[in-house]
Amino acid sequence: MKFTTSIRLSIALVFCKLGKASLTDCSKNLAFQLTNLFQLGQIQYDYGNCEVDNSGNGYAAGIVNFCTGTGDAWQVIQLYHEATGNDDEFTQYDDILQKYAEEGDGSTEGIENFCEIWEQASKTQAFMDAQNQIVDELYFNPSQKYADTLNLTLSISRAQLYDTAISHGATESSYSLGGMVKLANSRFGRDIAGNTTALTIGEYKVDEIEWLKEFLNVRAGYSSEGDATNSIYSYTYILEQGEYMWTDKITVLNNQDNQTEISCANSFMPSVPGSSGTSKAKAKSSETEEGSRSTSSRRSRGTSSQKARDEEEEEKEEAEDAEE
Repeated sequence: MKFTTSIRLSIALVFCKLGKASLTDCSKNLAFQLTNLFQLGQIQYDYGNCEVDNSGNGYAAGIVNFCTGTGDAWQVIQLYHEATGNDDEFTQYDDILQKYAEEGDGSTEGIENFCEIWEQASKTQAFMDAQNQIVDELYFNPSQKYADTLNLTLSISRAQLYDTAISHGATESSYSLGGMVKLANSRFGRDIAGNTTALTIGEYKVDEIEWLKEFLNVRAGYSSEGDATNSIYSYTYILEQGEYMWTDKITVLNNQDNQTEISCANSFMPSVPGSSGTSKAKAKSSETEEGSRSTSSRRSRGTSSQKARDEEEEEKEEAEDAEE
């Protein structure tokens, strides 16, 4: 995702006014474990995770696969610079990292040892803190603001918006969380009753679970492979099991479509600071280490560069205006 420092700070100022999110500590823990399972193949954060992104966004690194070609990796590094006085492992590469972030360039030229540097920095508390803060500022807090606006009350609904923000970003563009929420809302033309909270969608009253099903349908239209598709399958499975409110543990589908139990007895945070989590921290399943990592950087947040997508959307809008 492409954000300037000023935009990042503005987002932080807006969302610090939200107050306590509706997700409890347990349900937030489960939400993060579940997204980690899709993103990293394990339930715990991996601060030192780093590899070439297989959808063309440079390097994908850290706890939510921040990318050098989409801008959020640069946001993490900038925050780390603030803690180190701009004297750290990344400083010598600032110019090229900033260039790739601002241009949405997925090249790895000139930063071939990026992963080595990222892994080394991830052993420090300052770099782990920077990753945590950017996740909150760019993804978790904005996703919960959308949930607040919709008046979502169920753990599964609020967690799905967070997961969507991680994979697609939390902006208003059509392929991001805000655009998907808008499109899902537009598909309701009548009241739809159900057994959960009645949401006000325009002039209609729509059951929250019915709204979530439609939102997942919308998201499926923007997801064709990797972690985003795995998320849709798993959340659909959770819906079918009727596990709407998360208070202890839930049964989900992992990246190999095997049933997996995640529990609040575990945590999305590594037991040892800076570690990537051990096999004991993995969700209980039959997946192998090789299988669990096979989809680690498949993220629809970047099937092409941010700049290219913006240009494509502008061209489409201009063409539609011309036809009218």
